[in-house]
Amino acid sequence: MNEPDVVRNGSSWMPSELITRDEAAAYLRRSPGTLANWAAQRKGPVYYRQLDGAVVYAVEDVAEWLSAQRILPRAA
Repeated sequence: MNEPDVVRNGSSWMPSELITRDEAAAYLRRSPGTLANWAAQRKGPVYYRQLDGAVVYAVEDVAEWLSAQRILPRAA
């Protein structure tokens, strides 16, 4: 995977795009409840909890997590 498209400003950074839990769930073809359960169990993609309690995901974090779930089949 290429370097994530992030805006860098000194030591601070900002993800290129944030998506809601519903959008992340649709991308992963899971329910928002499944992502909520994964978050409670410290599984699944990295997420951010905003001051109002809303949960958002960086698109590159979701894609990176999904890529890490890839399993190569054994040779026959």
